[in-house]
Amino acid sequence: MEFFCVMSVDGSLASYLIKKESDERYKAILRTNNGKRDDLPSEIILEKKEDGWQAQPMRDDLVESIILAIETNGR
Repeated sequence: MEFFCVMSVDGSLASYLIKKESDERYKAILRTNNGKRDDLPSEIILEKKEDGWQAQPMRDDLVESIILAIETNGR
């Protein structure tokens, strides 16, 4: 499964390509049209554990939206 998650971050749009790597592991890859964005992580790894979601790197404003998109799109 692959899909895009587009969200507003600090007043501008950010687009992450979400790729399912396994039943419990996802990779979010930043996609930009206007060059590199130094204010956002280029890649976020998310794993669903028994005690909830874990993300590396953890950035709450991004991770919450990405998790919601994953859960909405049906794991």
